[in-house]
Amino acid sequence: MIRHLLLLLALAAPALSAQQAAPLAPYAGTKVAVVPVQFFHVDSSGWGAPSGLVLRAAFDSLLSEALNEHGLGGTWATPVEVQRAARRNVMYAGDPRNLGAFPVRYGTKKETPLADPFASNLRRIVALHDARYALVPVELHVNAEKSGGGHLGVRLLLVDARLSSAVWQVDLIGESAASYTPALLLKLATRVADLVVAP
Repeated sequence: MIRHLLLLLALAAPALSAQQAAPLAPYAGTKVAVVPVQFFHVDSSGWGAPSGLVLRAAFDSLLSEALNEHGLGGTWATPVEVQRAARRNVMYAGDPRNLGAFPVRYGTKKETPLADPFASNLRRIVALHDARYALVPVELHVNAEKSGGGHLGVRLLLVDARLSSAVWQVDLIGESAASYTPALLLKLATRVADLVVAP
């Protein structure tokens, strides 16, 4: 199933390597807008995870903190900052938590341009931050395991918003556990920041 595959595809940026400890390091000095999580999926209601809305909001907050702690503040606009800027420009930017990302929810192909309204919504978001690229946490997911436990994961997509094209994508899988704890979400958010600045 595509939900359970680890996808690491270099689509259109030769500077990125799937083998790097921090594959997004070439973008560390580039302005990037990191939008809030777009979707939530849960395979098992018995793992004890909070509701999708609660988990998404918590992940956005933790990821914002992790990006700042990795020294990316001022260059990378965090999900919290993206939402703040959108609220100040609501007639222009709309809701960054609902960008119309369904066509890329399970990945996208190199030769397929990003469709509207997703593409145009991203262009407006990055323009507010004088950026060209957007990192989209497309889906935060909870997956059940045969052992009875589960794990968190997040599907990420790096987009060149000016060209409406995907640059890189990954399904980042967290560690297995018997039940959900907030520490698992913190570790997953930190791993996203580690993709830019290696620990």
